[in-house]
Amino acid sequence: MKMFFDVLLVGIMVGAIYTLVTIGYSMVYSILKLMNFAHGDVYIFGTFVSYTLLTAHNLNPIAAIVIAALLGGVLASVVEIVAYRRLRSGQHRMISMITALGAAYVIQNANELKWGNQVLPFPTIFKADALHFLGLTIPVAQIITLAIAVGFIVLFTLFLKFHPYGKAILCVSEDIPTASLMGIPINRTISIVYFLGGLLGVIGGILYSTSYNAVSLAMGFRGTIIAFTAAIIGGIGSLSGALIGGMILGICENFVGVYVSSAYRDPITFLFLIVILLIKPTGILGSVEQSKV
Repeated sequence: MKMFFDVLLVGIMVGAIYTLVTIGYSMVYSILKLMNFAHGDVYIFGTFVSYTLLTAHNLNPIAAIVIAALLGGVLASVVEIVAYRRLRSGQHRMISMITALGAAYVIQNANELKWGNQVLPFPTIFKADALHFLGLTIPVAQIITLAIAVGFIVLFTLFLKFHPYGKAILCVSEDIPTASLMGIPINRTISIVYFLGGLLGVIGGILYSTSYNAVSLAMGFRGTIIAFTAAIIGGIGSLSGALIGGMILGICENFVGVYVSSAYRDPITFLFLIVILLIKPTGILGSVEQSKV
């Protein structure tokens, strides 16, 4: 029973991190109906930046996370302005997906030129003490990681609900032409979505890397797959769906890795995805879009 709760806690922590990575991906799709294939490479860029700041420059961890997250957000916004903005219209949908792949490869190769493709030892940011509660030994690092991830999810939700730009994002996600007629600056709002998506993704990447003490170039592609899978499970375009999808994915992966085998973690997880889509093709909280005639 103790092992079960340990595995569940780690799964919830990983799920919260996956949610951070998924939010930006899901929000971009909800507005533009565009698969942002560069999302994972942007977040791994920020994670590598934090690695350099922590190891080569011995920067304070909080300052390193803030700088890396901001740079990740700026890179995501630049990618949107340079690679996606002029191809935003419906007739350019397929071209924009190819451009997204191109942007992903450019960032990926730039990351490889700078940091290589080997697994690098990511430093531990949080102290390694443990708490003892009801017979369970819970590492403090896991509690802090979970608290940070959940905290940013709550802050982002409050931002969307109460901040003017958050409300603008929700309006744009509903209908871009109508939002434009209401005076909402579409380009600026979409750039903010990319910036926040990149920022949250980098924070998720740093939390994941410090939890497992490793960072590598391959995590960028896997981050894109994770974001896509979690968004599909929860209902792509839904913030609540991103939370549910990320949690399900994190918990499922962890239980499969511990109780079955880490070699079967991804196949069983994707089998679970197929089962969900067979039962509800739009995802758990997804809805069928009604087209007006």
